[in-house]
Amino acid sequence: MTLEEMKNGLLLSSLPEYFNDVYPKVKDTYEMRSALILSDDYIEKVLTEVSALLPYIDLIKAAAAKIRENPAMRLFICILEYRVKTGERPNTADYEEVCGDGIEYDFLHLFPALSTMPDSAEYMRKRGVPEDIITASLREYDFCVETCIKKHGRPAFTMDRLGWIMRVVRNDLIRIGRFKYEMPCKRVSGIKVYKNRDGEIITLSDDTDVHASGRILGTVGYTDEDGSFHTLITETDSEITGHPVVDGLIRKEPVTLKKSEWELYLTPDDDVIPVHIPPDEGFDHDTCEESYARAREIFDTYYPDKPYKAFHCRSWLISIDLKKVLKPSSNILDFNKKYTIYPTKSKGEWIFGNVFPGQGGISNLENLSENTSLQREVKRLYLGGDHICEAAGFFI
Repeated sequence: MTLEEMKNGLLLSSLPEYFNDVYPKVKDTYEMRSALILSDDYIEKVLTEVSALLPYIDLIKAAAAKIRENPAMRLFICILEYRVKTGERPNTADYEEVCGDGIEYDFLHLFPALSTMPDSAEYMRKRGVPEDIITASLREYDFCVETCIKKHGRPAFTMDRLGWIMRVVRNDLIRIGRFKYEMPCKRVSGIKVYKNRDGEIITLSDDTDVHASGRILGTVGYTDEDGSFHTLITETDSEITGHPVVDGLIRKEPVTLKKSEWELYLTPDDDVIPVHIPPDEGFDHDTCEESYARAREIFDTYYPDKPYKAFHCRSWLISIDLKKVLKPSSNILDFNKKYTIYPTKSKGEWIFGNVFPGQGGISNLENLSENTSLQREVKRLYLGGDHICEAAGFFI
């Protein structure tokens, strides 16, 4: 089968450029390869070995049976599998998702990653990562299916989920208790953090256009330039001057720090551990703290070659705007107190995917559900013209 025949068979108008590069490497083997990864025995072996997707195994086998009958799909998944195994995201900007009715379309994008699941488990075992962490981490595949259920109303593993699961394929994401953690990388932006001998920290905004309110200029609801200012950290031989971030907002009045008392601790060039917050548990204080403590232990013990300066999160769950819709005793507010929060440019839309999954978001305000107190309060806030602006935060 040629690429053109595959494209026409899948009713695609175009193909990503990398398909042309990969095709010669798989065209002589894809029939045998696809027969293996689509076989019931192989699916059963892989999923049982890694204890993932077991509630959906019959659906996955049914999808595989349909794909086995479709030569274009068989070539397609082998090209994507080759791309996935290189660690590159398959859903590039010029990628067009294969669409259609039927379970084979729902699970098509799972099979390119299927063979990497045992490799991910083996990688963690070689590092000595405990088995419960390995199992929890590979359940990210289940989480992808559960996300599709919320979004589409049925089990699936769509193209965007394949893009997300590349974090597991590349061994960049692990689940430790309540939270998911990425391997240390650069995520801090627009700030520098200084620390004194007593362990106190001060966050200064750097090279950022700021609204008069202290939000990032251009954030939804904060676009007027009247009273806006630009931040820039300046230094002399003995002092550092900049605009401090206080309670999640940037102050217009600068502060000056003595270099003899304060030293630079965290910058955008430093690696941090990104924290992801799955929606499958609550925010009990002790449960959150247990996850953070064990994460330190896991990273320090089993990933000593991946140093980090802090934990970092960007989410609507650490927004300072949540005080508008939650009671002071809320566990979510207790959770975000852990973080030193700083503002980021926001459209105020992240909250909808979690609080109103599959409901159309901000474009469908009038029809959003009101089944929980949080849904009711968020809907009321947005109908009144206000927003919950996602923010970023860190803790050392």
